[in-house]
Amino acid sequence: MKKLIVRTLMTSVMCLPAIHLAAKNLTPEYPKWYVGGTAGITGFGYQIPDSYGLHGAYFFKQKYGAGLVIRTCKDENFKDFVFAPAFFAHWGRSDSKLFFPTRIGLGFDKVTYTYAENIGDPFVETTEILLACYASAGIAIRPSKRVSFGINVDFASSFEWIEGDYLGVNFGISFHF
Repeated sequence: MKKLIVRTLMTSVMCLPAIHLAAKNLTPEYPKWYVGGTAGITGFGYQIPDSYGLHGAYFFKQKYGAGLVIRTCKDENFKDFVFAPAFFAHWGRSDSKLFFPTRIGLGFDKVTYTYAENIGDPFVETTEILLACYASAGIAIRPSKRVSFGINVDFASSFEWIEGDYLGVNFGISFHF
């Protein structure tokens, strides 16, 4: 009986590290934090780039996270600033360097526009803060575990002022840690 107990204990002790390593492989390590910046062009810009953005997220699963998006774009008579809490996703194979980042959120849009009532009148600046939606989809490559580069198509629109929506193409760099 002693031999049986000793063999059982020895087998258990030898198998526990293997079981632990197998369980670790089922839940691979991944960077949980993600921050980045973008610059690009929109449909109404007279300068390139006319659109800038910052985004950051915490990934609670390997492919899904939540965070914030800040976008701004401007031309000579118009400024748009979007601030939105967002859902983030990185689609694609887990072990691939190529992935497809997406973001979608609901937040606020601060629209400032300058206009003159009649020709020769002084310009008037008007600012409105409106409820807005934000969406982005793109493709990115991760040359290292901590850095990725990509291109995204962004869309933002307020629900009340439809002329203020923008569609832009942005190039960005992101850091994963």
